[in-house]
Amino acid sequence: MLPRLNHASPKVAFLGDSITQGWDFPRINFGIRGQTTAQMLARFPRQVAGHGYRQVVILGGTNDTLLGVGQDVTLANLARMVDLARSAGVEPVLAEIPPLYYEDGRLLGQSRLLNARIRGLAAQKEVRLVDYYDALLGHPDAYSDGIHLKRRGYLRMEWALLHADNVF
Repeated sequence: MLPRLNHASPKVAFLGDSITQGWDFPRINFGIRGQTTAQMLARFPRQVAGHGYRQVVILGGTNDTLLGVGQDVTLANLARMVDLARSAGVEPVLAEIPPLYYEDGRLLGQSRLLNARIRGLAAQKEVRLVDYYDALLGHPDAYSDGIHLKRRGYLRMEWALLHADNVF
């Protein structure tokens, strides 16, 4: 297999959970399996601030949803990360979480509800938003287990990211 030549800029950090961790597009990949937005928030200052990043793409909320963390808590954590990024001179970019599927391919509705709130937070904070949800909606075949993505799922995420409103 040939090495990938297409990677994100080293000036863009990606913060998230296992979905981010399993993605080979980010050069600066701060994805950690199983993490909630509270755990991402706890490590945010040491990983993002003061390292010269121009932007940070924040993909959080999947594990919060799966673990039953209240959406108010998830949104507060995401909002705090946006504020910390700005105070560090880093442009925050929020991302909608991908759809979540049962093993039989049926859609779990909670991700749609959280994403509506993430869109609202992005508008309120006036930050860019990447829509991974619509890029993967109706494509349960892009998943290995209804949560984690196969290569074709990550290609859909890359397409959404690269076609977002001038993210890079």
